[in-house]
Amino acid sequence: MCLRNNSGGLYFVKPFLTMNLKDSTQFPFWNFTLTLLFILTLPYLLQDGMFTDGVLYTAVSKNLANGLGSLWFPHFSDTMFLPFFHQQPPLTFGIQALFFKLFGNSIYCERFYSFFTLFVSAFLIHRIWRKVYEEEKEVRQISWLPVLLWIIIPVCYWAYSNNVEENTMGIFTLFSTLCMYKGLLQKNANSFFYLAAGSLLALMASLCKGFPGLFPVIIPFLHWLVFRSLSLKRMILFSFVTITTLLLAYALLLSNTDARTSLSAYLSDRVINSIKNVSTEDDRFYLIKQLLAELLVPFIVVALLSFYLKIKSVHVKAKTDDINRMLFFLLIGLSASVPLIVTLEQRRFYLVTSLPFYAISFAILVAPALAHMINRLQTNTTGFRIFRNISIVVLLTGCCYSFSFTGKTSRNEDKLHDVYVIGKVIQPGKIIQVDPETWNDWGLHNYFIRHFNISLAKDNNTYGYLLVDKKLHKQPGPGYTNLHLATLRYELYKMKKTD
Repeated sequence: MCLRNNSGGLYFVKPFLTMNLKDSTQFPFWNFTLTLLFILTLPYLLQDGMFTDGVLYTAVSKNLANGLGSLWFPHFSDTMFLPFFHQQPPLTFGIQALFFKLFGNSIYCERFYSFFTLFVSAFLIHRIWRKVYEEEKEVRQISWLPVLLWIIIPVCYWAYSNNVEENTMGIFTLFSTLCMYKGLLQKNANSFFYLAAGSLLALMASLCKGFPGLFPVIIPFLHWLVFRSLSLKRMILFSFVTITTLLLAYALLLSNTDARTSLSAYLSDRVINSIKNVSTEDDRFYLIKQLLAELLVPFIVVALLSFYLKIKSVHVKAKTDDINRMLFFLLIGLSASVPLIVTLEQRRFYLVTSLPFYAISFAILVAPALAHMINRLQTNTTGFRIFRNISIVVLLTGCCYSFSFTGKTSRNEDKLHDVYVIGKVIQPGKIIQVDPETWNDWGLHNYFIRHFNISLAKDNNTYGYLLVDKKLHKQPGPGYTNLHLATLRYELYKMKKTD
């Protein structure tokens, strides 16, 4: 959607870019940034196949939309995570279920949802940047820079290609940060409104994926620690407001029996169990090492930009405010990522909610000088018009490239092929018996539930159907007959009728 002014210039709907696109020096840079957003995520989102956790969360959300389970008691399958799915808090499932209700059960529903979270997050990064530089017009206008540094982080674009829960949680933590920051800048009673709103948004983030979503409540302290623009007394008051709002909201929430039962199960079976018993890495500092590796890409880009600005003799003296801003957002990023080392269950995509703050911090390093150079560009010159037109061509080419992957399969091609073939001959809600080795294939469980609501079981009960992995070279007993489906990897057997 767009609006026109009297001179014919195009505007994005406020408040996203709020600038005349034909006349703005920022237009080509936004085009290149949007191109990266597209080509780093869409080619994967438009293909079938997805990371295991992404399909798992999709299946739970789709079930909820179709009446299987409830918000506080989500349902995955008839043979796993019983009596209900409490591996994560339920808010992400509830939100994504709304998309299934609106758009149906197509595989593109969860892909649209993941892409939606990408754009909302980019928008919020843009808004935070513009708030930080509200009084500095030149730097405020290059809000595309932190978005660009954010999306080129490998685990970032991977996460938004695979529908992980951090995508949804990240919306709430970014929105919470924006509210907190606004509250800290207010000089009147509005401060308490924004801080309370930020606390409630942090609570909603925690209802997506637990305690890691609560880090924004430390922002008043971090702001005082870095800027010292607040008195100690006022910082304590602000911190009291944020924490008290959070605790009261939790108390009200837990007064609901269903919510209390659901979150208690999550706390005991998932959180405490993962701290005591679950280990994906031997090194507690694995995530910190991964964080440094992931941030290498934006660091290199910033280093190259700094070098380019230096050889172009663009010098802008560093301000104390900018140094403090950089440190402030760096500390927010650390508060979102370092506590994750409390458990040995560590996966690199857990870092996703912290990445926008590192991107903003990195962007501040070069923003004043880069903004100074860009705002000196003459938009009416032939060279700039060529640059602008190239950016349009690049954006359109990126879109065409991305959409050329529609209908293809990115992973698990044989598995998906067989799931679709088998799903056509077995009614939804049925259970298929498998051997223990096949039972451990999470992807197979997820795809059967996601597409056909068919559960897999490894016990010795007779469910009428038996699935055999050809790679295991096992044969069923004489009580089964091969249905000889056009499968690639699995063979489906049906139990013979007895007299």
